[in-house]
Amino acid sequence: GNKIYNHNRFFGEGGGARDAARIIFASNLNRWQQSGDVTDTPRSDGINVNNYRDGGSRWLEDGSFIRLRSLTLGYTLPKRFTEVIKLQTVRLYVVGSNLLLLTKYTGLDPEASASSNQNEQGIDLGTPPQPRGLQFGINVTL
Repeated sequence: GNKIYNHNRFFGEGGGARDAARIIFASNLNRWQQSGDVTDTPRSDGINVNNYRDGGSRWLEDGSFIRLRSLTLGYTLPKRFTEVIKLQTVRLYVVGSNLLLLTKYTGLDPEASASSNQNEQGIDLGTPPQPRGLQFGINVTL
């Protein structure tokens, strides 16, 4: 497994300090406010609304995952059916992509990166997750 810097959590837990367009996470409701509070979300103060720094390890997460990247299921019709319609073979199939993802990563996709630059791997800046897909097809041999 690798570590991923979840920069989205940094912005979301910033309490809206960056700008009005940012999404504010519900974890802001659990901010530390007074002695005795039990939480892992730092308090907000007037000097530094985030009360933590951008490069901190707070947003490093386990990036281990298991993904079912591709699955193909097919069925070839028996010869007794294909001979009746004057075809040599008929195969029906379905292909699924990115059907399953098992991870503890709280971001959208543990394979996300800030860019294709190898120096920015493992930084999640809101990269869209890999899409799921289904394809149906038929192969016919005359």
